[in-house]
Amino acid sequence: MNLRKQTATHDRFVRSVAMSILYTCTFLTSAVNANAFGAASLAKEAASTRRAELVEANIVAVQAYQIILARKAGMVSNNCYPAVSPDTATLEALVKHQQSLLAEPRKEVVRWADGKSSSFDPANDLHPLLDARLRLSLSLPVNIFTRYLQAKAPAQPEERIRSVANLYQTILETERDGDLLQDLYRFYIALGLPVYVGQFGLPGSDADFLAAAQELSGKSCASPVDLSIPAWQIAGRKVWNWGEKNLHIRDKETIAKELLAEPRFAALVPAMKAMPAERIAIIGHSFTMGQHWASPSSFVPIVTSMFDLERSSVEFRQWQAGGLHFARAYREYYADALAWKPNIVLFVMSNSRPADAEALKTMAAGFRASGARVLMFDDVEDSIRPGEPSAEETDDIASKAGVEIVPARAIIDTAPGHESFTCLDGIHKKEPYHRLMAYLWLKAILDANR
Repeated sequence: MNLRKQTATHDRFVRSVAMSILYTCTFLTSAVNANAFGAASLAKEAASTRRAELVEANIVAVQAYQIILARKAGMVSNNCYPAVSPDTATLEALVKHQQSLLAEPRKEVVRWADGKSSSFDPANDLHPLLDARLRLSLSLPVNIFTRYLQAKAPAQPEERIRSVANLYQTILETERDGDLLQDLYRFYIALGLPVYVGQFGLPGSDADFLAAAQELSGKSCASPVDLSIPAWQIAGRKVWNWGEKNLHIRDKETIAKELLAEPRFAALVPAMKAMPAERIAIIGHSFTMGQHWASPSSFVPIVTSMFDLERSSVEFRQWQAGGLHFARAYREYYADALAWKPNIVLFVMSNSRPADAEALKTMAAGFRASGARVLMFDDVEDSIRPGEPSAEETDDIASKAGVEIVPARAIIDTAPGHESFTCLDGIHKKEPYHRLMAYLWLKAILDANR
């Protein structure tokens, strides 16, 4: 047996002995005071310990990835992000162990965590992460946030605080929001662990996250991730919104139900139910994407859910990507969307260069030739950089290509609370915007069907 295997075996043995001592001490305590500590208490403590191991393994894996980021950025330090040891290949192996761990059947992981018979084998991916011996400096953001939560929610067990801290640790990277982060949400929710600070009874307004950011910023070591006050504040908003979304506290269906109960939407239900079995395609950027962090959902999936709730035969399909321009949509999505043969098509994309204008015209002509009606809002308050065509110029190109322009700009501009529609990043929109746009999108669908 080589030295590395001997060390890993020794580490597991030490941990096993420590756990045995813990269980033995707890058992002896229970024998002295059986009324206070029974078999249920022992089982609960064992389950808590296993959940804590699962959380710590994920924290180790994210730290391994961030050490790699630090090395690429030239921001290594002996305290937080070591320059040499462990070597990069070892760190990459730890990242892969996390991917495999999160891909395990969640029911089996939960059964193992509960101390029940399970096919989950901790030796495959959990033990290699726990045995990695990565130094987790007290100055790392995950530990700074852990101490913050310990002060704000002192009654919470360690593994519950650390599960939320792990999400903050991951979300500060910003680049793995759509995959790893969402896997972590699902993993912790299955284990019954909290995934946002609202579950500790803490408040969640933008002002609350700003106050937290001011308290957290400046306390961590130099990092490959942004740790400014705005970054901490946005991290808080993201973790909260995605927490409520993944727990289905506030998501596309909850908003759809709320809107259908409003008189202006309820008045449209008969027309929704009367629609024939049509196909509606949406090709759009992040303003149309339900998984974005700025709002519980966007207007497109909200309206899709409304039709689903009313058991409509109308079928929706989205082609979407963050920052989607017309030229990219033409290259990557147009052929597939055209082959689906939709009856109605909505464009929500950016036009920033001549290739986009040409793609807009080509796609509009192709869909119209297939018999589809192509729609665009005159303005969705998309961010436009200096030198890019204005919304009016894009509307003119689209209109000449046969696209039907749906009025939205004047309605948005005069809506109550319009000044607060934009979220913390200064680009994307919050829930009130998407509730208004859901009404305009639903009306556009119904009007196009007349």
